[in-house]
Amino acid sequence: MNRLLAALAALLVLLVLGEGALRRSQFKAREEAGQLRLLAPVPAGDVAQIDIRAGRRQWRYVREDSTWRFPAYHHAFALDRRIEQLLKSLSEVPATFVSAELGDLPRYGLGPGSLRFGLFDAAGRPLLEVLQGRGAPGPRAGESYVQRVGADTVFHLHAHPLHALDNNDPPLLDRRVLPRALPRQAVQKITFAGDATYPLQSLHRVLRELDPSAGLPQGPSYDWIASYPAGEEVCLAQSAYAYVDFLQRLTWSALHPADAKAFATARSVYIEDEDGRIDTLEVGAADPQGQYLRLRTTGHVATIAPAKAALLFPTTAALTDTLPHPGPYRQAEPFSPF
Repeated sequence: MNRLLAALAALLVLLVLGEGALRRSQFKAREEAGQLRLLAPVPAGDVAQIDIRAGRRQWRYVREDSTWRFPAYHHAFALDRRIEQLLKSLSEVPATFVSAELGDLPRYGLGPGSLRFGLFDAAGRPLLEVLQGRGAPGPRAGESYVQRVGADTVFHLHAHPLHALDNNDPPLLDRRVLPRALPRQAVQKITFAGDATYPLQSLHRVLRELDPSAGLPQGPSYDWIASYPAGEEVCLAQSAYAYVDFLQRLTWSALHPADAKAFATARSVYIEDEDGRIDTLEVGAADPQGQYLRLRTTGHVATIAPAKAALLFPTTAALTDTLPHPGPYRQAEPFSPF
């Protein structure tokens, strides 16, 4: 009898200890599940390729030195700031464990048709592959649910990588004629050539003398001078800067293979910055696709709307008179934060 009681007592002790261990294990699991963590510790410098898949569509971006390109479309430049936003969302923003149950995937917007992001190194080895679920709590939210490819775990990512994409196809392309990736200082001179009927020869800026009576610290300010065969005219500063800004924001409609015939009788716009670097923009023929442009700096051939092409060669009135609001440059090329 004593032995039976001792055995039962020992069994009770084991049950109590086991229950305590189980509770500690469950508490530890809940504690670990609630901890913030990175999806993968991927240094941004190790990422050399980004692969995005949506259904049957696939887009791959490649880093060349410090510049991102899209080789499948005339080696177009990518939007570095959006690429950086995407990389930070996937590799630098923490996530929280949500579920490991396969039956929960539809609830989080995850499944075979989910958008897929892949980060690869220079040799094409995968660093991180993620399936993108719905926004948390809604589609436009700044956070989302994700799942690593090949794993069951669903995470609540405190970012929404999908927001880095734009609505274009392909997405993430820098559609500026003068790509943002080109390291350029402020424009100081613009020269026009190739059209004997166009009177404006050049625009250049000169440093305006400081006004000693102002009494306040003054930064440098400039006058823009328009040069013609008969002499020079001082431009209205706001109008001249509106034109310069238009040149820097000008976007293309499409890229094309090189075509010498399109530039047989090209006009040229030479854009010089403060460091003396010159970008040569050639304006070629027009056809139903648009007006052809070629940027000699990169070799890209693009088309733009003929109305935009006409604004590349400003009239005297557009430089010396007050422009309407909104002006023609802003109407032709609305402002874009990217």
